[in-house]
Amino acid sequence: MTDTVVAEGQVKFRDGKKWKTRWVVLRKPSPVADCLSLLVYKEKKKRKGSGHKERLNVTLEGICAVEPGPGYDGVTYTLTILCLAKALVLGFNSKEALLAWDAHVRYSLGEVHRFSVNVEPGTKLESGPAALHLCNNLLVLTRGLPPAVIGHWKLSALRRYGAVSNGFVFEGGTRCGYCE
Repeated sequence: MTDTVVAEGQVKFRDGKKWKTRWVVLRKPSPVADCLSLLVYKEKKKRKGSGHKERLNVTLEGICAVEPGPGYDGVTYTLTILCLAKALVLGFNSKEALLAWDAHVRYSLGEVHRFSVNVEPGTKLESGPAALHLCNNLLVLTRGLPPAVIGHWKLSALRRYGAVSNGFVFEGGTRCGYCE
């Protein structure tokens, strides 16, 4: 089993209520894994073999969305990696660094797509703007800053879906997925 480094660099990492600059490494445990390992160090290793101990080691499983966004809470740009159980928000000082990390993460996960959508009235979801993500055979709706999952459905469980004029419609049900 070979760990592949997806992205690494100095980013802002939320530690409690404060953002702290840390050296972060995102690894993919194997070429076919649909999860990522996040390693957080206080600073970059000076040379190979100098045993810096990681501050944090988290496995991100069930990744369902990757969403770059505007900054908030004192950080200029953010990248949110959404899992069904949790969300990880990383902060960046430059748009170029944000876009580079976004591209590396999306490439490592395979087919990851994001569309800006509008949830129409008449559904169980609150109407208004949202983001629709397609990742790992899941259809996921997110909203807010930082983004949060408001609904998810397996593609194979959707009753109907398709294009309409100026949009896309899908129908799920109580047995199709999760919806707040």
